[in-house]
Amino acid sequence: MVKYIMLVLLIPLSSLFCLDCSTYAARREAVREHLGPSSVMIIFTSPVVIRNGDVEYEWRPDSDYWYLTRHPEPKSCLILTSNHSDIICNQFTQELLFTRPRNPHIEVWTGKRLGIKGVKSTLNLNYVTTTDSLKYYLDEILPQVDTLFLNRRIPKDECNIPDFLIDMIANGTFEVLFAGEIILPLRHIKSQNEITLLKKAVTITGHGLEQAIRRVKPGLTENQIEATIEFIFREEGSKRTGFPSIIGSGPNSTILHYTKNDRLMHKGDMLLMDVGAEYQMYTADITRTIPVSGKFTEEQEELYLYVLEAQKLAFDSVRVGMTLMDLHKIAKRYLDNVGFGQYFIHFIGHWLGLDAHDAGSYKSEIQVGTVFTIEPGIYISYNDTTADEKYRGIGIRIEDDILMTEDGPILLSKNILKDVKDIEALMRRRPKRRM
Repeated sequence: MVKYIMLVLLIPLSSLFCLDCSTYAARREAVREHLGPSSVMIIFTSPVVIRNGDVEYEWRPDSDYWYLTRHPEPKSCLILTSNHSDIICNQFTQELLFTRPRNPHIEVWTGKRLGIKGVKSTLNLNYVTTTDSLKYYLDEILPQVDTLFLNRRIPKDECNIPDFLIDMIANGTFEVLFAGEIILPLRHIKSQNEITLLKKAVTITGHGLEQAIRRVKPGLTENQIEATIEFIFREEGSKRTGFPSIIGSGPNSTILHYTKNDRLMHKGDMLLMDVGAEYQMYTADITRTIPVSGKFTEEQEELYLYVLEAQKLAFDSVRVGMTLMDLHKIAKRYLDNVGFGQYFIHFIGHWLGLDAHDAGSYKSEIQVGTVFTIEPGIYISYNDTTADEKYRGIGIRIEDDILMTEDGPILLSKNILKDVKDIEALMRRRPKRRM
């Protein structure tokens, strides 16, 4: 089998991304300002993983690595030293990127590589060498280091770190810290260009959901709805989903991260669709829950309106300096008051950006430029005897993406319908049968 060819490498990067080289250079500069004079940071990108036989899973760069380099190839890493470094290395100053060498024989099968010259010219990096020389440089650098920052946690992620570096760490006298301590606070605040990419991801996601809502009816499978959504994603420029699509009907709507998506849908089911298009590495994350029959039952509408009101109360409360935990308590208090708080079994939301669950903790503050979700839910399984029988088997989540601005929160996904009457009206506009 001819393996997947990364066509993206055949197109100039400048034509694909709205973040230019100066953006990434400024990010590296900011990281170096946080490094001590005897500190070094090593950022590895994600490795290629074999799915089966000689077939690989689709590869995606590590988010931290991408954030600092925009380099779209595996088996690579970045070394950064302080702007005021005491570390002496005659081979580079402050930053060095390691990449795969060009290989015409392999490129016939897997696509053109950038190589050293390509990385220098395309990414505007002065110091670039091949990955196989990493140990040579570390032998010179690490004896001078008092603190090593890695984007892999030791020992949890040591399988993604070269064996020789594991040995160096075990025998070294330096402290090893998580690079996220420096990078994640920088990623937490989004630039205007990042916001533009997130808005596009949300728009694409909304179009996919709209087509899915119009198509849903009894007798279709969850997988057919997933295919409808993801077709629109690809059609409108999304290279991949930001996470596996969750398309859960009936009993599956009460499973938070259900991804089998293979059940036949029936009249009376609720269908929960939690999806996100990734656009130029930034992902949306939107959830809509609809009645498969096209009309909410009395019980479904009751619970749906509780979730919708909980979300509205949380959104209306958003202020700079608050935390997601503050918003969670607001939504939980309301659902407790209406008698369904015990069925809200997850957290209110998360930060959004390069990752669906992006940089930041539940204690991180909402600031101008942060993007996050608000997604309350009620999940009552069929065998939950704590609930009235008429509510059993109903799972509902409503999730939207929010940008915090100087003028207050903005609902990025405001055009994705979620009111009961709007959903029912859209479902009556079923598309014509495709041949």
